[in-house]
Amino acid sequence: MLPPLEAQPPPPPPTEPPEPVPYVYAATDIRPRQAREVELCMKASSFDWQYTGGFFLAHAASIYLNIQHFKQSEQPGVRMFGPGLVGFTWGAFLSGGYLSLPKCDPLWSQGPPPEGNVRLDWPLAVTISVIAGVTAPVMDFAFLGPVKPDWTVTERSIRVFVGAGAGILGSIFPYFVSPKTWSARKEIDRMRIEGSPAGVNLTYTVRF
Repeated sequence: MLPPLEAQPPPPPPTEPPEPVPYVYAATDIRPRQAREVELCMKASSFDWQYTGGFFLAHAASIYLNIQHFKQSEQPGVRMFGPGLVGFTWGAFLSGGYLSLPKCDPLWSQGPPPEGNVRLDWPLAVTISVIAGVTAPVMDFAFLGPVKPDWTVTERSIRVFVGAGAGILGSIFPYFVSPKTWSARKEIDRMRIEGSPAGVNLTYTVRF
């Protein structure tokens, strides 16, 4: 007589693949290590001519429209589009030209240390915005030529403030719609911060 068959144990549950461990950078890691970082570094290692050239052509087109179209209008409100367009494209050209500069090198791709980045970006951004705001009205009047005698002093003064304000706004625009060099550099920085042993630390100090 055959012995009774024993029930087989249930199969083990399927195991999920382990989550990938982020690459931990050492203090001396100054070169790109991961494949994604190498790809980003190659993208950020050359000047973004298309981005800067596009704003240069836009600025030239705005000067042409300012002279041939907006200046000839009989409405003061329409004429104000001229300095606004010239100032915005001029500020975007200045700021975009800086952000388009190479931001990475295959042999030197340093990132922020775990304790935080000591080199801030906003002081230079503010400096470029101030330069754009000061020089935008100059770019407006430099190519405008002689104006009509019926333009009032108030209108001519407002053109200065419109051009300056548009230049400041234009200098901020490339930080939202960035060239490939700047966006690739920022992504490399994020990868290095996420891969640091300490992660991201947020501290504050209260003094009395």
